[in-house]
Amino acid sequence: MERPNGFKGFAIMSIGEIVSLIGSAMTEFGLAIWIWQKTGNATPFSILTTTFVVSNLIFSPIAGAFIDRWPRKRSLILPDLASAIVTFLTLILYLYGKLSLPFLYVAAFVSGAFNGFQWPAYSVTISAMLKKEEYGKANGLFSMTQSGPSFIAPALAGFLLPFIKLGGIMIVDLITFVAAFGAILWVKIPENKRIQTEMKIKNVLKDSVFGFKYIYRVKPLLALLSVFLVVNFFLNAWMPLISPMILAKFHDSSVILGIVQSSFGAAGVAGGALMTFWGGTKRKVVSLILGIILSAVGIILLGIANTVLFVVVAVVVISVTAVVANASSQAIWQSVVPLEIQGRVFSARKFIAQFIGVIPMALSGPFIDFYLSGKINSSAVLSAIFGAGKGGAIAFLASFSGIAVGIVGVVALFSPVIMNVEKTKPAEFQELT
Repeated sequence: MERPNGFKGFAIMSIGEIVSLIGSAMTEFGLAIWIWQKTGNATPFSILTTTFVVSNLIFSPIAGAFIDRWPRKRSLILPDLASAIVTFLTLILYLYGKLSLPFLYVAAFVSGAFNGFQWPAYSVTISAMLKKEEYGKANGLFSMTQSGPSFIAPALAGFLLPFIKLGGIMIVDLITFVAAFGAILWVKIPENKRIQTEMKIKNVLKDSVFGFKYIYRVKPLLALLSVFLVVNFFLNAWMPLISPMILAKFHDSSVILGIVQSSFGAAGVAGGALMTFWGGTKRKVVSLILGIILSAVGIILLGIANTVLFVVVAVVVISVTAVVANASSQAIWQSVVPLEIQGRVFSARKFIAQFIGVIPMALSGPFIDFYLSGKINSSAVLSAIFGAGKGGAIAFLASFSGIAVGIVGVVALFSPVIMNVEKTKPAEFQELT
């Protein structure tokens, strides 16, 4: 029987990854409840997210060098395998009553290091398996691997937690990894022409900085990336705190948290389906920038939302438009950057887009706990608009971030360099090797 390839093969891989990530998202949901019940603070959430992202950024450039050298399936399987091992160790500690925040911080660092392979590996695989005209649709489908689990997992985990506890959730998570492994092994993926068995440290380090040189040389791509750098800076001020915000504003209700997180996922799936069938505007940069601006509107609405229905509406706006923006951006990069160097360039791109965002991510939790929540409580006007305490403080931070993101989107819309990015001709990368 011939193994599936092309768009069909990629769809099968995506479905396997969705099943696996549903299990992982269930574990994350259960751990978020566990952390909030143990501490009642926002700081552990920001520490966890920061630890994961910092590790991811540190190792991403190195991961890119390996992705362009290794067989593609190895790069795809490695992050799932590492995640399964981390989940297994977490389960053992939980069952023996030894689970602690310090271990979760270490686990987040390890997971972040191996996760550095996943996004660029899948991005390169799309370019290798599909035609250019299929990139927008494929990226829409791939976005569903991120959004789909968020749709199903919170509601499923919220229902199962009272019966099987956190340990049972993690056992389910471990079982779902089989779907991802099996799909990747079954599908036919064009082999990497640059496979090298000898991995000299000097060459790997040289390849790790190659992507940065390439992006710096292609100015329109650098300009577009600068937009995401600034947007991510403001998003990272509040997004890691979405769980404590909902729990604080709605009386620690895991049911409402599940509804909100499932709404994020459902809207993300809808956005992914939209991009899968539509593919974005003919000029992808138009749907990209409009997606950023509309997402900013949703973030502002989320901050001032004071009912579950209002929160869900805001979440839908944010999630759908973010998928449109991200899928459009991905299609632009895949069209402009030569396949042979995409692993290194996309890893460098991820680092540049996110490294400054680590600062607000790390500071937001303590800022909420030790300063902003007190200021919100002392202001009758702000408390009335955003809510009281830590939930209101995070909501205020979200709306402020939304305003800033909207301004960035409008400025980009009037930038000729950014709006003409798709006319960019690939640089002569041979000169940089």
